[in-house]
Amino acid sequence: MPMWPNDENGAAMQRMKGFGPALTCVVAIAVLGGLSLARGGLYIDRYEGDVLHLVEIVVRMAEGQRPHQDFMTPIGILATWPIAVFVKAGFGIGMSVHWAQIAVALVLAPAVIWTAVSRFSGVFAHLFAIFCMVLVLALVYGEADPHVSISMHYNRWAWGFSFVALALAFLPPLGRNKAALDGALIGICMALVILIKVTFVVALASGLIVALVLRGAGRSLLVALGVGTVTLALATLILGWSFWPAYVGDLIATATSETRAHPGRPLDQLLTAPMLLGAHLLMLLAVVLLRQGGRPAAGLSLLVLFPGLVYITYQNFGNDPQWLMIVSLMLLMVRPDAGIRNAWGWDLRQGVGAIACAMLAITSPSFMNMVYSPFRHFSDDPSEYVHMFPRSVQHDDIFNSSKRAYQVNIHIAGEARAGGLEKYADLAERGDPTILLDETLPDCGVQSGLVATSEATVEALEAAGYTTGKRIMVADLMSNLPLFSEGIEWVEGGAPWRYGGAPGIDSAAYVLVPLCAINLAARREILKAIESRGITLKEVYRDPLFVLLEKV
Repeated sequence: MPMWPNDENGAAMQRMKGFGPALTCVVAIAVLGGLSLARGGLYIDRYEGDVLHLVEIVVRMAEGQRPHQDFMTPIGILATWPIAVFVKAGFGIGMSVHWAQIAVALVLAPAVIWTAVSRFSGVFAHLFAIFCMVLVLALVYGEADPHVSISMHYNRWAWGFSFVALALAFLPPLGRNKAALDGALIGICMALVILIKVTFVVALASGLIVALVLRGAGRSLLVALGVGTVTLALATLILGWSFWPAYVGDLIATATSETRAHPGRPLDQLLTAPMLLGAHLLMLLAVVLLRQGGRPAAGLSLLVLFPGLVYITYQNFGNDPQWLMIVSLMLLMVRPDAGIRNAWGWDLRQGVGAIACAMLAITSPSFMNMVYSPFRHFSDDPSEYVHMFPRSVQHDDIFNSSKRAYQVNIHIAGEARAGGLEKYADLAERGDPTILLDETLPDCGVQSGLVATSEATVEALEAAGYTTGKRIMVADLMSNLPLFSEGIEWVEGGAPWRYGGAPGIDSAAYVLVPLCAINLAARREILKAIESRGITLKEVYRDPLFVLLEKV
């Protein structure tokens, strides 16, 4: 392991070496963040439901509500607090998203620079810095579809902080060993990730500990545990002790949800999915070659990390294996020495390098999509977009594709209709029908046009006199009518994204049941939950879009 010649010269060399990654971070923030700001708002053309989910959380927090305590969400408070700060300061939601991403990038940058300097050499240090900055500043969650959406931004943020912790834990320092600083950064990063999305820490904890122990970094491990604990203790002083049981309760409710226990493929399918099987086999082959090449600690560390990385992929929508970016760079830094061959005659240094390159190739479509998203966002034609919240003065800087906003596509169960298809109804396996006051509701789902359906619903409620000071819970995946009407109040204890039960029913005066729901299973289960609690509902108004019921 190279050592610096003395403290004075070592410090100077460290500063010189750090200039490149620091400049890379600055340029990335200036270009990607600057392009986002220069657009003057946020223009999305995909996953409006996820964006509405995010906006509700942010608006509730800006109004003083507390996540987990005043409303239900499994997402940590730091996933939305940076955005809510800017909304509370008077910015619209669109510009608040851009400023929040830049703020998070600035907070993460010092840790990224230190990690790049102390763990990576040459171009790899710059690649690490670019990977982390792109994850934070992108305007799409990943995959390869050329769209823009801020949905699931918290996964990107959590990966950015996790990349720092993974590199510091797995890789030995290239220069002077600063165990205390490494441990402090690992502890802070993981504490912040707990408050962004706790799944990451649960999945990575064992791998991080094993990696530190195997490379003899016991001091860094102790510092990481200590600093992480202190960071969470400070958070508890700010948030209150009651925050934690409420947070855990929301996580348990989500994990046991009958409709949303996981957002993508089932785990058994994920392990062998064509998109991921090659990556998984490469990871296992890397473990074997590292051990054959005299890097047994690195191989064992990767093997312990592997299940956690797969589990995070399983828990993230799209099942995008973002971990390939950091693992490929780590492999390039721990390649066996030149000339070492295994029993098959393979050059192990070249073999591990080839695996790293293959991993980068697999993840390149997702990475390039994230890199390009601010450029695509900046160059889109604004005439093709409309205001997402036409009535809002503050939030007039978030736009939706006009086609996505107002082209209402509805999915109707065709085999339940006439024309000779009804004989297939029993074979369709659509699940139990939704029953409302002895009436069987149609199997009808809204596929697009959420802005149009929300606006039309609010207009109908206004015409009928049910908006002023009313608390209306929607029996659907989302219940966000206050975003489209200033008169309707938030339901206390509601859920921006419904995972189970009937959240908010206790404080709601009315229940709105859409005849065409965003999620049929959510509509059905909410009504069952209300009935199971013995709550009586009485129909007070009916519209072609919905039925409004009052709690008796």
